[in-house]
Amino acid sequence: MSNWSSLKPLLAGTIAVAGILCTGLAGAHPTEPAPRHTRAAASAAWDWSGFYLGADVGGVGQSTSSGRSEFFENEDDSPTVGAQAPSSSAAIGGVHLGYNWQISRVVLGLEGDWQWTRSGYSFCRETDRFGVPCSDNGFGFVTVQSETRGIGTLRGRLGYAFDRVLLYGTGGLALADLRDTITIDCRVHGCGHDGTNNLSAQSFSNLSTGWVAGVGAELMLSPNLIVRSEYLHVDVGSVSDKLNLALVNCSSGGPCGASWSRNQRYDIGRIGFSYKFGGTGRVN
Repeated sequence: MSNWSSLKPLLAGTIAVAGILCTGLAGAHPTEPAPRHTRAAASAAWDWSGFYLGADVGGVGQSTSSGRSEFFENEDDSPTVGAQAPSSSAAIGGVHLGYNWQISRVVLGLEGDWQWTRSGYSFCRETDRFGVPCSDNGFGFVTVQSETRGIGTLRGRLGYAFDRVLLYGTGGLALADLRDTITIDCRVHGCGHDGTNNLSAQSFSNLSTGWVAGVGAELMLSPNLIVRSEYLHVDVGSVSDKLNLALVNCSSGGPCGASWSRNQRYDIGRIGFSYKFGGTGRVN
């Protein structure tokens, strides 16, 4: 399982790039003589309006809260609930498409994106208070594996243009493609030192929805080419999976199995570029 701390340098770098985009124009041409301004030139500004298409690359940190794993059966010596908070970090990359409207120096926008990743974690837990996680010493154990395959967002954007630098906030809807597997390994003496010997597994595919919010900065290098730095926080809420064993595997004759539920969150830091279609470089 990857360590969340490995993502911190990437997020710090993203924030640094945002700062550069915000201030990079201040000393762009310090040795040039002051131009003679006409009334029209003084009111000229770079035009952010129009459609754009681009790509991003960066890192994602995946974290869980209120994690709750359970092996359930009607036996007194079976532990019921375990608390886990696994996390991981991974690379992320994808594409985005959007449209901007510019009113004076205020820029309104709508953007959708999809990012591919392989952010995942796994852990083991016992089925009995005498058991050992990840090792069947006669009581069995449960393994939970979770992977995020992709994250998509549909967001509104509100920004302010400082000539060819744009600072903005963004927020909207989020979607995460989650693939989970629960495995119950009770091949020695059954689960909880009783029941029928078995090895059972089930895979789950969830498209979980939630919200996203973040901030970013963009720099227009030319009338059509834009570079960006962005941070997003994604929360897709509660996700639950349950594997029910066949009754023959339940020592009490009643329901037994394993479940995993948690709240799923992501922190994304990324940089990218966009191509803006049509339009002029500057407007008056």
